Amino acid sequence: MDKTVFTAHIGETDIHEWTQGIGKTILMPILFQVVQELLDSDEDEMIAARIEFLLRGVPKAYDFVVKKDGINDTLDKIMEWAIDEEEYEMCSKIKQVKSKLYYYDK
Repeated sequence: MDKTVFTAHIGETDIHEWTQGIGKTILMPILFQVVQELLDSDEDEMIAARIEFLLRGVPKAYDFVVKKDGINDTLDKIMEWAIDEEEYEMCSKIKQVKSKLYYYDK
C-alpha cells in the first residue's frame, strides 16, 4: 500500500525539543491514526511521520515507525499524552482500540 507519510520540516530546531514540545501535539494524533491503519493491515510496521531537520547545517531525517509488536506501548504513550492534554475523546478511542487488542490476543 502506497501511503503518504506526514513530513515536518523543522529547520535547525532541536528534534528532541520539538518532539517533546509543539511537535507532540502534532505527532500523537498521527501516531494513533497509523496504529489504527496498521491494525487493519497485513503489515508488521508503518512509518507514521518523518521529521526533517538540520543538524550542524547537515540535512537529517528521523522516521517515527509504529510496529505491531509495540502497539500497546505506543497506545500507552498516546494515552498518557491525551490525558495530560485533556483530550478525552481520544482517550475513549484509545481505550476502545486497547479493548479490541485484548480480545484479539485471547
